[in-house]
Amino acid sequence: MRGLLCAVAVAAALLVAACSASQATSNVATLDPPALQACRDLRDVIQARAAGGLRAADLRSRLGQVYNEAASSVNPIIKARAVAVFADATEIASGGEGRSLTADMAAMLQTCSGTSP
Repeated sequence: MRGLLCAVAVAAALLVAACSASQATSNVATLDPPALQACRDLRDVIQARAAGGLRAADLRSRLGQVYNEAASSVNPIIKARAVAVFADATEIASGGEGRSLTADMAAMLQTCSGTSP
C-alpha cells in the first residue's frame, strides 16, 4: 500500500512539473500586440542610436518604454530580452559601459523577427 501511495505521489509530482513547463513555453512564438509594439519601438531605438543622436538618458527612457510594453506581453522570451536591454541602458545611464547592449538589442530584434527561440 505504501509503495502504491508513493508511486501515485511521484506521478502527481511529474504531472504538475510537466504542466509548469508547458505554461512557461506555451507562448514563446506568440507576438501579441504588446510584443509587436515593443519590437517596433526597439527598431526605432536602433535607428536613432545608429544616427548618433541618442544620449544615455534618452536611451534608457526609450528602452524603458520597450521594457514596459514587453512586460505586458505573454511571450517570455520578449520579456527576458527586454529586461536585458533595459539593464544595459540603465548601466550606461549610470556611467557604465553597457558592453552587451548591441548584442542584446540584436538578440531581441531577432526574436521579434521570429528567427530565434
